[in-house]
Amino acid sequence: MRKPVLYLDVVGTLLLEKGGELTVAPFAKPFVEAVKDHFQVKLLTTLEEHHALRVSRALGLVADYLPYRHALGKASSIRFDEVFFWVDDDPGPEDLLRLSDERCSDRLIPVNRREGVTEGTLKKLLNTFRDLQGAQKSESSP
Repeated sequence: MRKPVLYLDVVGTLLLEKGGELTVAPFAKPFVEAVKDHFQVKLLTTLEEHHALRVSRALGLVADYLPYRHALGKASSIRFDEVFFWVDDDPGPEDLLRLSDERCSDRLIPVNRREGVTEGTLKKLLNTFRDLQGAQKSESSP
């Protein structure tokens, strides 16, 4: 079975901006450790590719960088034909509308940009994943 995709923002989730400086969020490393074996991670961030990949490598995360057209929002790069989840601190209105149109609003795991990813973020992600798996199994059962 293919791993589900985790679209992951970087600034406001793994990194926090404090006083003009970027620092690693307190729960970033445990979060990465918990998700890296269960999800195919794609960085969906405003950071330039080399910066985003440097952050992921520093946290021990193998991830792909996914560019997007800023005028269309991050959701314009999401593949809605695959199982995915999205962790972000600031999805735009166009992103929320697209998720709603695709009936995937439950796949967005919002993050407080002042805290970054937390244990609660991880629990919500894993519970949402389990709920989706359960729903898919019940749909496929006769």
